[in-house]
Amino acid sequence: MKTERLPQTLQREMFDFGGPLLWLCFRCLPVLLLAGISLLLLVSTTVRAESTLNDAETGQLYLQGDAPGYQPAVLHGSSMSVDASGMIAVVTLKQVFSNPSDQWRKGVYAFPLPDDAAVRAMEMRIGERRIIGEIRERKEAQKAYKKARESGRKASLVEQQRPNLFTNRVANIGPGEEIEVTLEYVQPIAYRDGVFALRLPTTITARYIPGGALTEPALDDDTPMTVLPAHGWARATSQVPDAADITPVQHPQPGADGAPHNPVVIDVRLDPGVPLAGVESLYHDVALSRSGGVYTITLATGKAEMDRDYVLEWRPATGSKPAAALFTEQVDGQYFGLLMVVPPALERVSPATPREMIFVVDTSGSMGGVSIRQARESLHEALRMLRPEDTFNIIAFSSDYRSLYPRAVPASRHHLQQAQEFVRHLDANGGTEMLPALRAALQPIGEPDEFTPHASLRQVVFITDGAVGNEEALFAEIQHLLGPSRLFTVGIGAAPNSWFMRKAAEFGRGTFTFVGDVGQVSEKMTALFRELSSPVAVDLAVSLPEGADMWPQRLPDLYRGEPLLIAVNFGTQLPADDVIVSGTIAGQAWQRQLGFGGADPQQIAQHEGVASLWARRKIEGLLDDKVRGADPDTIRAAVLPLALAHQLLSPYTSFLAVEQPISRPAESPLRSHPVPNSRPQGQTSQPSAAAQTYAYPRGATTGPAKLWFGALLMFVALLVRAVRGEGADA
Repeated sequence: MKTERLPQTLQREMFDFGGPLLWLCFRCLPVLLLAGISLLLLVSTTVRAESTLNDAETGQLYLQGDAPGYQPAVLHGSSMSVDASGMIAVVTLKQVFSNPSDQWRKGVYAFPLPDDAAVRAMEMRIGERRIIGEIRERKEAQKAYKKARESGRKASLVEQQRPNLFTNRVANIGPGEEIEVTLEYVQPIAYRDGVFALRLPTTITARYIPGGALTEPALDDDTPMTVLPAHGWARATSQVPDAADITPVQHPQPGADGAPHNPVVIDVRLDPGVPLAGVESLYHDVALSRSGGVYTITLATGKAEMDRDYVLEWRPATGSKPAAALFTEQVDGQYFGLLMVVPPALERVSPATPREMIFVVDTSGSMGGVSIRQARESLHEALRMLRPEDTFNIIAFSSDYRSLYPRAVPASRHHLQQAQEFVRHLDANGGTEMLPALRAALQPIGEPDEFTPHASLRQVVFITDGAVGNEEALFAEIQHLLGPSRLFTVGIGAAPNSWFMRKAAEFGRGTFTFVGDVGQVSEKMTALFRELSSPVAVDLAVSLPEGADMWPQRLPDLYRGEPLLIAVNFGTQLPADDVIVSGTIAGQAWQRQLGFGGADPQQIAQHEGVASLWARRKIEGLLDDKVRGADPDTIRAAVLPLALAHQLLSPYTSFLAVEQPISRPAESPLRSHPVPNSRPQGQTSQPSAAAQTYAYPRGATTGPAKLWFGALLMFVALLVRAVRGEGADA
């Protein structure tokens, strides 16, 4: 075959510039391009095939075959049945998956739950077979699950990865079989500013994984139960060693209620116990009916997309707002109580104290779309509420952080105009390196002097979706650096990391606020600033009989509209005397006497779930001590028997269900099948080429793809240089 020769000038230029090697590369250009493109396609195919637990969006069952990696199964639908009474909700979550292939499969089911929920039961149905889960010590359960899986028996293993993120592993799913997963949990109903609220998460924003990559263990489905993440960015890091378990597969697609990818049906039975002024669903259209004092709430369209939290609020009628309430349950001869007391909302009578307000705003890639607009509007509203005697500063962060001013400045008209302009230009991109921004916010910059003294009241308002994987490291830093400051968190987006938001505010001795819609910004920020300016109830104490076990043991300061909610194990008898709650508000002593002492146990209404909530709160309090520096082995020794006794999931316990008959023939291999899940509502698309814009960690893309793509770009650059040289000679 005849080939045309290159012009003499171009040949001479290429020899002068790169020598014979460059000439050889140029002649081999078609082969090199074909080889490079083929390798890139191979790498990208491997990435798609080897998905791991890299971004829990909706509850999903991820199937695994012979090759390492997980793929989502076909999800037919989810249902949530809620029985809400008083301050407690019992929720039954069911999800139906199917294996449409002719291959045997195993899978991982990832699902979000309320961060304060007590998961107490699990059941799995495969065809006509019903498998009930039992609680076991975590490592023991993992070994039993692996043994059942390898022997061909059907088995499932439910584990807590975070208080609001769980996984359920399923082994030996037969061809064409349908699987129904049922979970039961108990959660407290929130009460604040005269409004009750029930929040049901259905999706989780992708978590950012900071830190340097660690050497991965060999592929193993036992301990730890991870596989090498094909995307690379979810590898175990120095700050998040369990990254692969908390960041499930990332293939989100936008859904719609009219034609949902992952449909959910939600039915709520609400028995508030008091007359109501109104019931409202914040983010879903609902149909409501009432029979006597009991309300039934269903989705108006019958089903909805699992791309945003379900939030239901109800307001007591005027004169029916509770000042105190006690809910009890008797289990195994012991009485458990859930006590709520609402301190009076006193108005400030003394002149307002000057404040130093530090606003920290998350501008990482996971805040793209509606979230960054909510964040900007929240800041605009907050700046408008500053008083002339206040000082302020703004810190914006993503992969790094930047401050508007070197230090807090007076809230003058000039400075506020500069700040409003700064906020208008905030955009979402990059990773979520939260720790440096927190340090900058909690540590006052510079020494006070006569011109810029430090304010006696320093308040930090942290606006974020909380999409990070190193939560405990952040809690420890807040605990260490807080000093006289107070930290208030504002959750942004359709599905913020509620556990991080709530616990960060607790360790920061502040409050947390959710802003799920742009239309709520003004109302929510006004309520927050009313809290910031109101007297705080401090030095709270509760008189309980000797031997009563109360959690939390460290009672928090309470802000305006915030109730004191504690869980108590009274022992074998209810209190013989009245319970007294006391504290100090605006420098004045305050006390409330609760007339529960000496009550006939038979006359006190029983509320299912109180005992589970007490155990859940005690477990949470013990784990908080680990953040404060307590010995991890001591904490484990205290939590494990408590979780086993109350049949609860915890970091040290798991639910295990094993079917006795062997289902899968030994010669039948396991395969996988993919299906997309849903993206949190309002969140912008995060293309893989811009991995750093979707909460992915640095240095977390596939190495081979980078190497070959970089070599290809270098070759193209040399070629362009040679061609440009020919044009110059001509």
